[in-house]
Amino acid sequence: MKEPNALRDVDARILGEAMLSEEGMAVLRTLCDVHGSRFAGTRDEWRAGDFLLERMLACGLSRVHAEPFPFLAWRRGRTPTLQVVGPCKLSLDCIALPYSPATAEGGVGLEAVNVGEGLPEDFARQRRDIRGKAVLASNESPGYYHRWVHRAEKYARAVAAGAKAFIFMNRLEGLLPETGSARFNRRGEIPAVGVSKETGARLVSLLREGPVRLHIETHDSFARGRSRNIVGEFPGTEHPDEVVVVGGHYDGHDISQGAADNASGVATVLEAARLLAPHRGLLKRTVRFVCFGAEEVGLLGGAAYVAHHAAEMARTRLMVNLDCIGNDRGKGFDFMGWDEAKAPLIAMAREMKQDIVFASRPNPYSDHFHFMVAGVPICLLGNVGGTPKGRGYGHTAADTLDKVGRADLREAAALLARSLLRFANDRAWALPHKSTAEVRRILDRYELIDVMKAEGTLPKALR
Repeated sequence: MKEPNALRDVDARILGEAMLSEEGMAVLRTLCDVHGSRFAGTRDEWRAGDFLLERMLACGLSRVHAEPFPFLAWRRGRTPTLQVVGPCKLSLDCIALPYSPATAEGGVGLEAVNVGEGLPEDFARQRRDIRGKAVLASNESPGYYHRWVHRAEKYARAVAAGAKAFIFMNRLEGLLPETGSARFNRRGEIPAVGVSKETGARLVSLLREGPVRLHIETHDSFARGRSRNIVGEFPGTEHPDEVVVVGGHYDGHDISQGAADNASGVATVLEAARLLAPHRGLLKRTVRFVCFGAEEVGLLGGAAYVAHHAAEMARTRLMVNLDCIGNDRGKGFDFMGWDEAKAPLIAMAREMKQDIVFASRPNPYSDHFHFMVAGVPICLLGNVGGTPKGRGYGHTAADTLDKVGRADLREAAALLARSLLRFANDRAWALPHKSTAEVRRILDRYELIDVMKAEGTLPKALR
């Protein structure tokens, strides 16, 4: 920056305010304790959107508004049935996964098959054994594997192999079945349920002794739904048509408060806006804050924003996403294939006198992805780099307010606010937009084009 002394003073004010502030935690508590799970298309999500509109106005943001969009909503029915009927009789606890269809009345009887971690190689090796059966797959994405293997990919491979049901097993102890959409914004082909590690281990043990016969019954339904993106901004003083977008999704899953995933991200976004408000006159480019709806059911908020603002994509300098801020010290940015960001990030960290981790591995499972498809430079703030560790308590009933630490939220908000000041001003952050061919090459390096083809999630622009 041209005036390091002046910026140092701004940094000091932002850091001081962030480290003494309770505002971010207050937003987090309201999202979790007042607005519940905020599941897409529900009254909780709508009321949370109203609250976020109020908070944006209170932060001093301009042009605060909601951008609604339609989608296929899923509604949880009665508790599903998962019973072992042979070689013994057991009733097992489970939950339905979003977009799981209801079984025919009376349910379905079928044998089980265990595909372990559910890697592509596991499905290929056992393909002949899968047809007509219930596939049991762990949510594990092992450290030795070269990429993360998402739940939606495992479900899609089970469907393609001819399975008649899908059972998703948590890898963590605690009697916690994990939820998550089986398909994105479309009806699943076969019933899908989540089970705890302990329940799954029981099935695995039985399968080691021989065939296991199950009875599965689900009762869920579909309806027309509406969600909203909540938008506000600080207009740029010199180049207002050039935009840095920063956001995170405010919807969660209907079995928990969704505190870490992703009330923590939304609270951080709004706290960063509050911290920047006294310094908005320093922002040369517009910084737009977005709380995305309906991410958990198919990244729908991000897709809706990109479609609605298609004419602005060429002028969008950077998209910064927050999807779980993490609970380890030392945060950074994953630039998802924009390796050109490494040098300016190192320089920025040196100027800010802060360790900032750099990573560059694409992940097509959050709201930044549709910006990437449009060629916009993207990054994800959080605990980045190293081997993917999975969600921890995310997508389980244990994703509660106590899982988010005050210090982590304060650190993330301060880092975000200070970084946005540089992202909006510094010429070094004029990262190149990428062509469709370049985006495809980034995704292909991790087999993600083939993965999304298998899932049925590959955007038209990349086909």
